[in-house]
Amino acid sequence: MASARYFVRETTGLIKEYGAIDVLLFASAAVFALLFTTVQFPWFYGNTLGANLPLSLLVAAIPFVFLMFTYWAITIVMPRSGSDYVWTSRIFHPVVGFAWSLVYMFSVFYTAYVGEIGSFSYAFSTILSVLGLINSSPSLTSLGNFLSSASGTFLLGIAFTLFFGAFSIFGSRFTKGLLYSSWIMAGVGIALMWFILGSTNQSSFVAKWNALIGSAYSNGTYQALYSSATSNNWPGMASGFGAIITALPLASLFLLGGNYVNAFSGEIKGIRKSIPIALFLSLVFGIIYWSVTATLTLNVVSAQWITAVGRAWDVYGVSTQAYPLPLPPSQPLILAIAAYPNRALIYFMFFAYLYGSLCAAFTYFWISSKYFFAWSFDRLLPSSFARVSDRFHTPYVSIVAMVILGIGLSASYSYLGWSSAFTLGTVLWDVSYVVPSLALVAFPFVKKELFEQAPGWIKAKVGSVPLVSIIGAITAVLFAAQGYIAYSNPLITSPTLFSFEVVVALIALSIALYFGAVAYHKRHGLNILANFREIPPE
Repeated sequence: MASARYFVRETTGLIKEYGAIDVLLFASAAVFALLFTTVQFPWFYGNTLGANLPLSLLVAAIPFVFLMFTYWAITIVMPRSGSDYVWTSRIFHPVVGFAWSLVYMFSVFYTAYVGEIGSFSYAFSTILSVLGLINSSPSLTSLGNFLSSASGTFLLGIAFTLFFGAFSIFGSRFTKGLLYSSWIMAGVGIALMWFILGSTNQSSFVAKWNALIGSAYSNGTYQALYSSATSNNWPGMASGFGAIITALPLASLFLLGGNYVNAFSGEIKGIRKSIPIALFLSLVFGIIYWSVTATLTLNVVSAQWITAVGRAWDVYGVSTQAYPLPLPPSQPLILAIAAYPNRALIYFMFFAYLYGSLCAAFTYFWISSKYFFAWSFDRLLPSSFARVSDRFHTPYVSIVAMVILGIGLSASYSYLGWSSAFTLGTVLWDVSYVVPSLALVAFPFVKKELFEQAPGWIKAKVGSVPLVSIIGAITAVLFAAQGYIAYSNPLITSPTLFSFEVVVALIALSIALYFGAVAYHKRHGLNILANFREIPPE
């Protein structure tokens, strides 16, 4: 066994403070939130030309079921911070695990956290602009326009990142307080959203839209927007099962994230029960949430309208010939129109929408910091990143690193735009699961003793073939296929040079850091490669 001195210290210093309900709330926040609906529907329907989202989610759920089994096995066998990094670095090779986890963490953090801050700016700007229209307040409208700008989005990113960094450092009481209070408000907000949409018919919505938006903006009526959208290279609506297959990479983005909770598995109590509950229930809840919300929204605005208008906005942007409005066709705008003229309902819905979404953004920020801790604990990064507060039991240096990274990436997102994050989300996030899945295939053969000691179904065999190897192989093939569909379809993915440069740079950086760390510690009498023969201590 590797000597404990090869790691930063004999124990991590972290405490198991999170139970099954906590983990389920984190996993669910990663899959669905009010804020995720901000521009999700015009984006999805516009890019898939109206593919059936509920059916697409059911088909997309097939690879996700296998993914949840894969991560169930990974987390139970190696329940440590950055569990999937620990997994791939021990099954394959340390440099493979480090490079993979760096690219994976970056793609998730950039797409889900930094991208969500962009959604916050959309939501804030839309809300303020709508309130400006309702109250005839040009100042509110101007503030809304500023928040939708690159500078406004960047400043909002700084504010949220500093706020989440402080809550992360101050320990589980602050973390749970934010998690539970935000989820309570999210529950209220979801109920209100479904009530508003369910009690509004299309004719009523069109009349309200024309009264509020049509009178305020030139060519802003419901029908005028549709006419503008369909007169600019409109390819028409897609249909059939082929449209669903094409839409799978986008549909998968609605379900990604629940398994991210594995990264703080070293802090989870009763992990053998907590992890499967969180993984599978978050997937089920996500399918229900997105299917119900999409169905209610389309009943109000119509599938043809949101598809055409969504495509015009996504392709050409705001204040263009194809989409003349200065506001995106967002969910807050649709909800405000549907609830109009009930101002009290609009105000409370907006408050619930924003506060109820904090848990989702915080989840992706907080969990991502666990990878910095895990890399440092293995001595691939300076040991300072593994420092843990004696008072709060939090890896505060790693959290500060996430604050710096979050602010830097917010600038990139704000000024370079959505397409780079879109590419990372549709391709890298899907394809990334191929690596730990292949590691699951190899696990019974590479770590025979650990496999034989594994609990329950993990050590089961189908004939002479380990069950986990079968599950891992299926998972790898399915997610590789989704990545290929996304990458090869220009209607879905618009690869940018920036995205590819980032991936190459991250891989090169991880290789340089790995060999640099090995050489540095070797000069000081430490063979840190011995770390990777063992699972880190708790």
